[in-house]
Order: sequence, then C-alpha cells, then structure tokens
Amino acid sequence: MIPELDLQLTLEQKFQLQVIESEVATMNREKLIELVIKTSQLLMIKENAIRSLARKVA
Repeated sequence: MIPELDLQLTLEQKFQLQVIESEVATMNREKLIELVIKTSQLLMIKENAIRSLARKVA
C-alpha cells in the first residue's frame, strides 16, 4: 500500500517560485535555455535518486 503524500508547495517554496519568476522575466534567451537544460538535468538526477532509494527499500 502506498501512503498518501502531501504534494502541496510550502509557503517558503511558493515564495521561492515568485523570486524565480521575477529573475526569469529579465533573462535573455540564451540564459533561459541554459536554465531549462540545467533544471531538466537536476530533475533527472532527482528521479534517479528516488528510483534507486525505492529499489533499496523494496
């Protein structure tokens, strides 16, 4: 059985998103592309870490 997870953003995370939104609004295209690629890479690493931890627990 999978436990119910709280996936809502915290108040701090919502604030961080607002900061990111204001920073992104002033970035040029090259910087935005760089940011998207880096963010995608970090999400993939996070996904791999979660998958690896889940295998070790199972």
